[in-house]
Amino acid sequence: MLTIENLRKKLEQLTLEIDRLDIEDGEYFVFLGLSGAGKTTLLEIIAGFRKPDFGRIILDGMDITDKPINERKIVMCHGRYLFPHLSVEENIGYGIKDKRKQKERVKEVAKMLGIEHLLKRKPETLSMGEQQRVALARALAIEPKVILLDEPLNSLDRLTHENLLLELKRIHESTGTTFIHVTHDFIEAISLANRIAVLKDGKIEQCGSVEDILRNPRNVFVAKFVGVKNLLMGKIVEENGYYVFEGGIRIILNGNYEFGNVVLGIRPEDILIISSSNCRFRDENVFVARVLDVYPLTLSTVRVLLDVSGTKLVAETIKSKAVRMGLRRGSEVQICVMSAIPIRQA
Repeated sequence: MLTIENLRKKLEQLTLEIDRLDIEDGEYFVFLGLSGAGKTTLLEIIAGFRKPDFGRIILDGMDITDKPINERKIVMCHGRYLFPHLSVEENIGYGIKDKRKQKERVKEVAKMLGIEHLLKRKPETLSMGEQQRVALARALAIEPKVILLDEPLNSLDRLTHENLLLELKRIHESTGTTFIHVTHDFIEAISLANRIAVLKDGKIEQCGSVEDILRNPRNVFVAKFVGVKNLLMGKIVEENGYYVFEGGIRIILNGNYEFGNVVLGIRPEDILIISSSNCRFRDENVFVARVLDVYPLTLSTVRVLLDVSGTKLVAETIKSKAVRMGLRRGSEVQICVMSAIPIRQA
C-alpha cells in the first residue's frame, strides 16, 4: 500500500538509504532504532515535511513524492503539533473539510479516545498523555490512509505509557488504519507491531515479523537491540549427526547450520534455572552454574548473573521462583539452555 523506493537523503551525520520497503494496508509497522538513526527524518519524508535527495514515496500506486502535505492522506501525529491558540475541539476538527459533519465527527473520535471532557480546554492545560490523545483524535478525524507516530509514548510516566500503548493497539485494531510508528523502545515495538524494521545509521539492518526479529536476528547489532544478552564466540561442528556449538560451553543446536566460526546468541528467558539435573524441556544442554549476582529487573522478575566453567551468562526468572530456590550470590544451581541462535558467521 505504501512503498518507499530507492530513497536517499544526506544528513549531517549519515545518509538515509532505503532501497525498497513495502508497508501493507492496515498494518502496524514500527521503525526501531537508536537516537540519530534517521527514524524521524524518514517519517518527515513520508509526511512531506522534507524532500528526499533521490527516490520515491508511492501510496496506493500513486507517486506522492512531490505532492503537498495536505494532499497525501498521510498525517503526522504528535502532541507537540497541536495549535496552542485553539481549543481541543477546534484542534480535532481543524482538518475536516465538511463543516456540517465537523461537530459530529469531533464528538465521535473524542468518545473513541475518552477525551470528551477535554473539548473546551486549550492544549497548554493538558498533560502530555492527554495531548497525545488529542493529536491522535485530530489525525483520526480526517480519516487518513496512514498515521505517522513519532515516539508517541516518549517522556510519559509509566502508567500513562501503559494506558496509551493499549489505546494505540485498540484504536489500530478497531479502525484498520495503517500506523507507522518510530521508537527506540524494543518492548514498545514488540507490543504494537505487525512488522518491525531495525534502523542503524540510516539503513535497515533487518525487517520482518516480531517473531522473526526476536528469534532470527540477522547480526549482532540487531540481536543486542532486541534483548539478546548472551553472545558467545565459538564454532559449529558436527558430532554424531548433531550440530554442536563449542565456545566456552558446549550446546547442542536444533536445526541445520553452516559449520565454522559463529556468534551464538542466547536470550535471558531461554536459560531455565532448575533444581535438579533433569530438565523437562530438553535432555541435553544442562549445566552446573554459580550465581554471581541477583537483582530486580521489574517488580515481578529478577536478573541472574551466572558463571558456567568461566563462561558468564545472564538469565531472567520470576521473583517468586528466585525466592523459593534461595538464589543468592555464591549459590550453585542447575541451568538448562532451552534455545540458542547462531547469529552470524564470524
